[in-house]
Amino acid sequence: MSEALAAFLASLGVEVAYGLGGGSIVPFCHALARSRVRVLHCRHESGAAFAALEESLAKDRTTVVFTTAGPGITNAITGLAAARVEGARVILVSGGTSPSQRERGASQETTAKTIPAGLLSDGPLFHYATTVEHPSQLPVVLRRLTVGARAAEGFVAHIHLPLSVQSATFEAQAFAEGVTLPGPAPSAEAIEAVANILTGETCAIWVGFGARTAVPLVRALAERRSMLVMCSPRAKGIFPEDHPLFAGTTGVGGHARAASSLKAARIERTLVLGSRLWECTSFWRPDLVPPGGFVHVDVNPAVFGAAYPGARTVGVQAEIGAFLSALLPRLPVWHGKRPALPPLPRPAPLEPLGEGAVRPRFLFEAIQRVVVESSDAAVLTEAGSAFVWGNNVLRFQEPGRYRSGLHFGSMGHATTGVVGAARARGKAAVAVVGDGSMLMLGEVSTAVRYGIPAVWVVLNDRRYGIVEHGMRASGYDPVETTLPDTDFVRIAQGLGALGEKVEREEELEAALRAALAAGGPFVLDVRVDPEERPPITSRVQSLEAQAAKESVSS
Repeated sequence: MSEALAAFLASLGVEVAYGLGGGSIVPFCHALARSRVRVLHCRHESGAAFAALEESLAKDRTTVVFTTAGPGITNAITGLAAARVEGARVILVSGGTSPSQRERGASQETTAKTIPAGLLSDGPLFHYATTVEHPSQLPVVLRRLTVGARAAEGFVAHIHLPLSVQSATFEAQAFAEGVTLPGPAPSAEAIEAVANILTGETCAIWVGFGARTAVPLVRALAERRSMLVMCSPRAKGIFPEDHPLFAGTTGVGGHARAASSLKAARIERTLVLGSRLWECTSFWRPDLVPPGGFVHVDVNPAVFGAAYPGARTVGVQAEIGAFLSALLPRLPVWHGKRPALPPLPRPAPLEPLGEGAVRPRFLFEAIQRVVVESSDAAVLTEAGSAFVWGNNVLRFQEPGRYRSGLHFGSMGHATTGVVGAARARGKAAVAVVGDGSMLMLGEVSTAVRYGIPAVWVVLNDRRYGIVEHGMRASGYDPVETTLPDTDFVRIAQGLGALGEKVEREEELEAALRAALAAGGPFVLDVRVDPEERPPITSRVQSLEAQAAKESVSS
């Protein structure tokens, strides 16, 4: 049974499985290690899930997480919940209690009666979840996994294997592989309607992460119709940020120029491509809604009008590449003037100071020069100050270089996901994280074990900086937000990694270059100025508006 499932996962294209073994999953781990799937033993199941998430997105492949029973499963939940929000394809295979041991006080007993509801069934966490009680179920399970692994919107599944079934004999049964063609495809009526809108009205494009597989088509559309383009933070790089039609990034750490450009260019309608326009992308700002509203293209029709229920929305259910491929031949080239955009308010680069802690903006400007512009390393920013600064300061000209899991916003995502990102690419990936995240969850030891070139840039301000700044901005006194001084270089070295401490701005660029050139795990402990506030005004205003609304309604 375990050998059959492992062989199937390999045939599905799974290259790697991240997880943490234990008594209840031993037979499956044994089979997995003898298959074509590479097994990586991590230090925490949540870190394994984040690493699998980032590997899935980096390689556009299904990845596997394996855990033992009970706490092994519950530990993995946060990373798997993030995987679902991020649209990754991840299959959790967990061990469980055999039927003869249930309700008798078995160690780590795992049944629907002993672990939280929803972990063994389809629902908000898993697109598909099942407990395999007998080998005869396997063909049906494999069929569901085959279909799910091709889902355009991502797929998170849970295959729960009681220990007794993992070693059971599986009598091979006929399993005909199905074929799923790309889709969903737009109708001819939808293409004609959108073509009429784009040729008859002044429109902009709002690009989301869901358009990442249609990069040349997005650019072709913008240039053919001379349409200004703004992007969500997760979509940075899908459209070049130095392109003359680029208006800015919206949402967390975004640019005010995006909204002012809509007004300056007298945009009548915005074409939304693969974004759900959630809070961290839009803050539901009314100045991002043109007079004619939206044309919204997405594989999931539930997103149409959800973020802006008061805005007129024309919804088109389609995969972005299929939609643009059908639309572009219907659009004539625009020969008029390009839209007039407000000047790009780009401050002059900061000069290094000879004393004092590193200013966060200076740090991100250095990352832009050394990592983004002078290497091909991927950059991940962690929930908190890191992703606010990253979204605001970093600029990307190509896709696949930037990851920011801001919607689920879990601390520990980038801190551990960087292992999967670096392994998938086979070269350096850089996680920019807070000291709080680095203390919460880490997989430095895993990177050391497998020689993975992951780089951690730690914003060491000795506090939960984003929480402290946010409380102050909202008029509250910070509550227990400071942290003891931590030497992350000594921790890294104790785990077998390289590390360097940066206390002055003039030391920074050389240290970043050394980290990229190390060829293995490297922790850069950067002592940053805790008083420099990240650009979080929109987030604070959104929280205050929600609090005021709830207070009035109650």
